[in-house]
Amino acid sequence: MFSKLRAFADIGRTQGITTTASIAIVGALTSTVAVEWYYIIFFTLISIIAHMALNTYIAIGDKELDAQTYVPSRNPLSAGILSKKGALFFVYGGTVTCIILILLLLLYISFLSVLMCFLCFLLSYGSLLWYGWKGKKVLLSYDFTFSVSYSFFVLFGVFAIGGMPTNYTWIFIGVVIFAATAFAQWENGLKDADADRFAGVRSIAVVTQVKNNKRLSLTHPYFLYGLALKIGFLLFCFLALYLTKNLYFLLFLLLYGIPSQVYIMYRFLKMERPMDHRRTILLDVTFAAILGYSVIFGKTGVIPIILLIVYLIGGYLIGSQFQSNCEFKFGRIFASKK
Repeated sequence: MFSKLRAFADIGRTQGITTTASIAIVGALTSTVAVEWYYIIFFTLISIIAHMALNTYIAIGDKELDAQTYVPSRNPLSAGILSKKGALFFVYGGTVTCIILILLLLLYISFLSVLMCFLCFLLSYGSLLWYGWKGKKVLLSYDFTFSVSYSFFVLFGVFAIGGMPTNYTWIFIGVVIFAATAFAQWENGLKDADADRFAGVRSIAVVTQVKNNKRLSLTHPYFLYGLALKIGFLLFCFLALYLTKNLYFLLFLLLYGIPSQVYIMYRFLKMERPMDHRRTILLDVTFAAILGYSVIFGKTGVIPIILLIVYLIGGYLIGSQFQSNCEFKFGRIFASKK
């Protein structure tokens, strides 16, 4: 029984739950309404269910692909621990539960807000169902479906508390598009290029002939594409500076924001082993989250941003402990010499 629960934690990638939840939480923080503590619980709960259900559905379609990666055991379906029938039942149950949770918002906010909330959730959730079904094998869909999904999840956070978007909401959506989703897919495309090619995935990495365990050059189209994504990310951070007009925020961007992103791109240019890529991805999650959350500084001040970082990292560490084959686990990856 316990092994099955850990298998669902593996297939649902519980280490990333607070990353998903934080997208909606930041959306709520950028809205026109104050965020109460019980909304944080709501966002966490619905993210646990939606995040795990969607990752399970994606893993069903990735069974062949994951069997070719250097960590095939991360997919319990490939390893034979879970059945496809059991995984699909989990997806159906999770989907229905999310709908019920959204309908319960009628007890707290207006019908119009719940309707907008439901539409945003439908577009966010449906985008990743598409990704798990056919999206990976359609050019550009692999790289940008998560951007679409997470953008609508930001708006879900706004409407779920009965608020309306502000300028900070749109800036954070820009951050999400370039940093939290498109670049995350850039990293995954680089790391899994050979397996993706074998499985017929039409990622930009595959199209530009990226190969595992071979360094990118400064002039390689895929490196230039990743560099453009990082520049886009930084541009939206500087747009937040235009709203904030704060000297300390400017110094933060100059002394932390730009150097941290240059260092990440340097590592991807220098490193070629899968383990090094995974280490760099973990560093990027942390560095980019700190920088990405900072764009709401002018709206919330520094305390909510610090709490978000603690929430993200704490949830990541807790979530990864539930897993037996977490591909990204701080202790395992940074302790390994391989």
